Amino acid sequence: METKSTTNTRKRNNRYIANRNDYKKRKFMLQPGMMGFLCTCNYQERGCVTEAYRLLNLFADEKTASDMNKESVPSTTNVLAKKEVDKLLENCDAEDEDISTALEKEIDELRTESKMPLFSRKFQEVDTGVKNMIFIASTLPNPLELVMKIVTKLDTTKEQCTRYLLRLLPIEVVCKAYMDNIKTKASELFEKYFAQEPKTFSIVFNHRSNNSIKRDEIIEDLAEIILKKNPGNKADLKNPDIAVIVEVIRNICLLSIAPKYYKFKKYNLLEICNSTKNKITPKKEIAEPTNEENYEKDSVKISSEKQEEYIDNNDNLDAQIEETELII
Repeated sequence: METKSTTNTRKRNNRYIANRNDYKKRKFMLQPGMMGFLCTCNYQERGCVTEAYRLLNLFADEKTASDMNKESVPSTTNVLAKKEVDKLLENCDAEDEDISTALEKEIDELRTESKMPLFSRKFQEVDTGVKNMIFIASTLPNPLELVMKIVTKLDTTKEQCTRYLLRLLPIEVVCKAYMDNIKTKASELFEKYFAQEPKTFSIVFNHRSNNSIKRDEIIEDLAEIILKKNPGNKADLKNPDIAVIVEVIRNICLLSIAPKYYKFKKYNLLEICNSTKNKITPKKEIAEPTNEENYEKDSVKISSEKQEEYIDNNDNLDAQIEETELII
């Protein structure tokens, strides 16, 4: 028979374990200052995370290998140094490592990597607090470059490499979902993409578990910043050079730059690989003008000076995800 003291200790232990798990979740929550990749799925989050890790590591390693091959172009000095090293290795057979030593080194490296803190890992899942929305934090300096490499390869080969991972967006700015903070961070980001030469652009706004950010307000403010960076910038509904994706999740805002957004099917990896079917089916080609009519019906005029229309995009290529979009 259990005594009262043993039951109390068990309750305390269970409470401690629960609090410890909550602490871990809070520790790995999406926070301002991060960079990485926003992934969407359809009720298969664990499979989505696994596929995202595999895909990102695969293309990141290919990039690293190609860079190493470029840097390792043989020169006269390198050839001489290699010959000297080969001679030294031949004369030092006693110092060669056996297989067991090499395996121990690999195991130690894996252990040290597993003990690395969150922000020092190349790719790390971070909790967004919203179902079917996964954020992969990264230490890479340019997430857009890696995503463009992935979508370009898939658009060329049409080989489906994911089952649960739907969309993959490069996130360059993560900040608090306050208008002043968003405008400050967006101005710094737009300086890189819109200040040098005139470009066509569109703005897509999505919000989840947040109603404080007003759609029209953020569209007006971001469009004004882009036009100030370069007066030659213009809005293009059908085929913009760059789409600015604004994702507001709870109290966090994520800013993404997406070139050729509609050509690459809103960065939906499954739609990119299945785009050949859309070309064969005549019904979808006939239905395309109706989408343009929907754009015109939901258009919102910002000002008479700009003479631009900011239009709600009700066309959603991701049938699995419900989202509200506004396109300039």
